[in-house]
Amino acid sequence: MNESNGAQRLNGVNGAYIHNGHLSQGQGAIVILGGGVAGLASGLELARRGLQVTILEQAGEVGGLARTVTHQGYRFDIGGHRFHSHNPRLLRWLRELLGDDLLRVSRRSHIYLQGQYVTYPLQFPGALGIFGPRQLLQVLSSYAAARWQQRTATTVGVSFEDWVVQRFGRALYEIYFRPYTEKVWGIPCHELSADWAAQRISLPDLWATMRRTLYAGRRPPATIVSEFYYPRYGFGMIPKRLAQALLNAGGSIVTNASVRSVTPVGGDLAGGYTVSYGTNSGQGQLRADCVISTIPLNALLRALPPNPGAPADVGLDYRDLICVFLAIDQQRVSRDHWTYFPQRELIFGRTHEPGNWSAAMTPPGMTSLVAEIFTGRDEPTWHSADDVIAAKTVTQLHALGFLSGDRVVDRRVLRVKNAYPVYRLGYRNELERAHRYLQQFPGLHLVGRTGAFRYLNSDGVIEDALTLVDWLCGQAPAQVEVGEHYVVP
Repeated sequence: MNESNGAQRLNGVNGAYIHNGHLSQGQGAIVILGGGVAGLASGLELARRGLQVTILEQAGEVGGLARTVTHQGYRFDIGGHRFHSHNPRLLRWLRELLGDDLLRVSRRSHIYLQGQYVTYPLQFPGALGIFGPRQLLQVLSSYAAARWQQRTATTVGVSFEDWVVQRFGRALYEIYFRPYTEKVWGIPCHELSADWAAQRISLPDLWATMRRTLYAGRRPPATIVSEFYYPRYGFGMIPKRLAQALLNAGGSIVTNASVRSVTPVGGDLAGGYTVSYGTNSGQGQLRADCVISTIPLNALLRALPPNPGAPADVGLDYRDLICVFLAIDQQRVSRDHWTYFPQRELIFGRTHEPGNWSAAMTPPGMTSLVAEIFTGRDEPTWHSADDVIAAKTVTQLHALGFLSGDRVVDRRVLRVKNAYPVYRLGYRNELERAHRYLQQFPGLHLVGRTGAFRYLNSDGVIEDALTLVDWLCGQAPAQVEVGEHYVVP
């Protein structure tokens, strides 16, 4: 990305972005688009610094993908989120927010492969036991061939498939990596960017994975941590506490507010913005010296003034999600936090059992399950009736022996749009094209998974939000360490 026009990059290629530097003297009216964790964390920290903050949230409640749904005495998270960080500042911030309601949980998860539930992520060499002698020979020989080819390769793979095959071999890619990845994203792995692999597969190859299993270090990569933090009453406690703290600090939150336009005042790009929005009761407008966007990047581009050079057709996609919430009349289904199901014939790709995260998530003597269905609004499943989706989920879980269908006493289906940014091949060019266009708008900033189009865990989202606020308020030093990233002005 060309940053010569004043745009400065935070936290790597796709992190939070600021344009034209810090807030100047006298500025103080800030409008934040989106009331998820990124927007709420940014808003709270800005309000604590004495700035006037208003958050516009399209839904009827804050939290976005991080909210917790309450139903008939059960609490369900949307997707199951865990919090893990090596950043002391971030952990202090979270402890101050949640106090005694912050739990420490030992992670347990499995993936259903070849008729067996295998520890996930795979732990080698023990995981090799799921293969028969012939298949094991294929895995090891294809890995050896990939290592040899990697030594003599003159090009770098650009797709997820390239990246994984070069490091783990074709056989393990076909058995383990490809099925679940294609199920999640709905596209072939050769159309998915290698950036996804580099970001989510923490170890560089099969041999390094074995060494990590045998000789675990003190600071494991975030994707394979054995422990994590979790709020006692669901992950939605974080946005709820953030929202209450923001209101206590003098900030405002408008729910059921759909952003219609973000317009420079008087056409002067240095004069702030008028943000127009619609609610159930009519229209509203806000004057803003600074706008922070956490909404889908495509939606932000559509809200800006029409311009022949505007990339309104920017090729950036988001994956949608359907959650099936099941209330179950038994003590426990499994001991897992997550269980992964890569098989194409199964409608769901992952389950999590809330009661294993915190006992407060379910009534005494009962348990619950959340089944996640990765889909898109252009796919038939998205348009299926709720009872059809729920019935198929329960039937398939029963057929697997994972759950007894007659134990399910209640069910609910929830659709979530724009859940995950999709790293298609070429997405980086499209993202940089959008950023170049946005450089002309001073005081317009992007942050968060959806707003910055960066697949971040919750800790990364909050890190970026806090770092952005430090920058905007001129409180970041020349070089600060943020987790495993560096921010250099």
